[in-house]
Amino acid sequence: MAGEINETLKDKYEKTQKDFEQKIRRHRRAILYRIVIGIAIIVALIASAYYNYRKMVYTDTDVLRSVSYPEASNARYVRFGNNILRYSQDGASAFNISDDMIWNETFEMQNPIVDTCLDYVAIGDYMGTTIYIYNSAGLQGTIDTSTPLKRFCVSGNGNVAVVLEDNEVTWVKLYDVNGTNIASDRTTMSKSGYPVCIDISEDGVLLAVSYLFVDSGVMSTSVAYYNFGAVGQNEVDNLVSGYNYSGTVVSYVDFINSDTSFAVGDNMFSIYKGADKPESIFEKELEKEVYSVFHNESMIALVYEDEEGNNKYIAEIYDDKGNIVATQGFDMDYGNISLYKDIMIIYNSEAWQIYNMSGLKKYDGSFSRSAVAVFPEDSRTRFLVLYGDGMEEIKLK
Repeated sequence: MAGEINETLKDKYEKTQKDFEQKIRRHRRAILYRIVIGIAIIVALIASAYYNYRKMVYTDTDVLRSVSYPEASNARYVRFGNNILRYSQDGASAFNISDDMIWNETFEMQNPIVDTCLDYVAIGDYMGTTIYIYNSAGLQGTIDTSTPLKRFCVSGNGNVAVVLEDNEVTWVKLYDVNGTNIASDRTTMSKSGYPVCIDISEDGVLLAVSYLFVDSGVMSTSVAYYNFGAVGQNEVDNLVSGYNYSGTVVSYVDFINSDTSFAVGDNMFSIYKGADKPESIFEKELEKEVYSVFHNESMIALVYEDEEGNNKYIAEIYDDKGNIVATQGFDMDYGNISLYKDIMIIYNSEAWQIYNMSGLKKYDGSFSRSAVAVFPEDSRTRFLVLYGDGMEEIKLK
């Protein structure tokens, strides 16, 4: 009898255990279903919001805030890091998007040149002999050159590459943030050519130089890459790669991110990849004159006159592999173009337009007064509009 009772109790226990396990499994499935349904709803809402944004057209703006500055008719603005630099012949000041002053410097320059990379900005006077290097903490170093400077570029660690004039000789030099000369290359038109354009990578390791030279009576260009890191130490003069373009003047070379750069000439467009020894991954022969070149960290825009007459200008936008992302015609006589995420901002001092990569004109309007620069914020609908005497934060609506 006791054995039968034990068996009965055992059966009941096992049945209860199975029922309990089934309830747990059902509960877990219910939770999983809720999570999946919740994620699906969130994804659907995000997709719907993004789809609606892509189709959204804005017809007006709201001024969220307005800031006044001392009037400076020749004031110009550039972004560096998360901050904005305002500069003129009389000095420069840096502030964040909340208009908190970071630093302010006074100087006298006839024709100030500015270059930025990440959190660094370099300021010098064309044909002067001094370059000031700043970041968000203020002045970091000064470079004193012995000969007049023609052009320069700064990296994300404060290294600066410069082109210096010295009568019949032109120098390409690299300095660190403390003003120490790291490397020098003496060039002449007969030896290696004249350095038309230079740019330096974000990490300050790679230097790209476009040299103009005469080859059998024909103006040609050599795009050379120098590596000042460990890889370049094993190469003659740190030269790690180079490309010759016969009958072409390459007037534009630039890095768009840490391992991608590009060159534009009067009849060619090339993209190079590689953080150590850049290689050409895309080349295109251009059949018409490039009016302007603009880029961000992932896209490159070439602007031409629209010869077919549908618009005044046409912009071809490429990704960093050479694929055409968009082709956009427009009629505005522009002063500048900015690429930001999936939009293109075209503006002059009086008006501005915004297009997405699908060709939709999302906004077409004018400024309240003469504008100098337009900078997008993190949102695709909020922008900072800079004037000679102030700033406005604007929201599209």
